[in-house]
Amino acid sequence: MAHAFQLDPGAQANARRGLLAQAVAERKGSRADFAPLYEDRWLIDTAVIGHLACIRGEWRVSLVFVHVHNPLRFIKRHITAHPTQARAAQQAYYMRRLAAKDQRGTLAVSVEQLRLSPN
Repeated sequence: MAHAFQLDPGAQANARRGLLAQAVAERKGSRADFAPLYEDRWLIDTAVIGHLACIRGEWRVSLVFVHVHNPLRFIKRHITAHPTQARAAQQAYYMRRLAAKDQRGTLAVSVEQLRLSPN
């Protein structure tokens, strides 16, 4: 005769805790949960500029994302570093093309858009 399956009390408590944690975690997100996504929406209209800098003997590649309509809104992200300038320039070119939303590079920002005052 087969015995009925039973969990020991420790395993039952562990299963209940797991189900309760899953029930609490699986719920519809609020507007505040999506705030970081909405705050970065301006990155859609950005021009990507590659930046090379020689720091302590290595060439660092950074990408600068500049908003097309408001050039004073930008972020700079360090990407990689290389021992030679030629390799760093090549990586900057490919990373810029990869990161740009417009692969043709038609989104551009000029210095005149900054409206700098000589005062």
